[in-house]
Amino acid sequence: MIILLTALLGCEHGLTLPPDDGGGYSGPLKPGVKLNVRPRRYILPGMDSSPPPPEPAISAQNCYDVDDGGPVSGPDCATATISCGEVIIGHTRGGVDLYNTRFYEKNFCTPALTDHGGGDERVYQLRMPPGDMKAFVYLDSPCADLDLAAVKLKSRTCPTDSSMVPQCEMSTQTSTYREKIELVSQRGSTWWIIVEGKDNEEGPFALHVMCREGLI
Repeated sequence: MIILLTALLGCEHGLTLPPDDGGGYSGPLKPGVKLNVRPRRYILPGMDSSPPPPEPAISAQNCYDVDDGGPVSGPDCATATISCGEVIIGHTRGGVDLYNTRFYEKNFCTPALTDHGGGDERVYQLRMPPGDMKAFVYLDSPCADLDLAAVKLKSRTCPTDSSMVPQCEMSTQTSTYREKIELVSQRGSTWWIIVEGKDNEEGPFALHVMCREGLI
């Protein structure tokens, strides 16, 4: 069960977040948790520059601290929902096996130059609030070469091969470095965030969503 933290949760072999200067959380965390890094939504006033990137919530030292991403709790194929200002620590193992190279190419996410046919994916539903908003989605996966995709689809169910997808964004850099995608929303929108491994790569990750008002 994904837990929204309101207090620190300790464990014998947990993860440690870096200190947060905004009154958020730091300290050991149980694998598979979801948390607010600040006690308020991370929505900044409208401005023409991106907000400062967040500190990574997972490092190479945590490669063996998390070996499963928890149950798929929904909606539909999603492991959980995620909102502006939240971080989810998870693992691709135990997710779903629904998306592949053909899906990403068909929906203009990315050309079919990378094998995304092996391993499990983790899916999270992001619902953007009404108004002109921009979301910055960060994926930290220091232990495996994972990619990040976001499929825009206003539906109660996950995208499928037969879905009419109006927009897809994807980052497929070849490395274990941080990946980032930017999403624009004007009247509220639903995005399905996919954490996908290249080839048969699987591993732990931290997914972080930051939002602000404005479209620029």
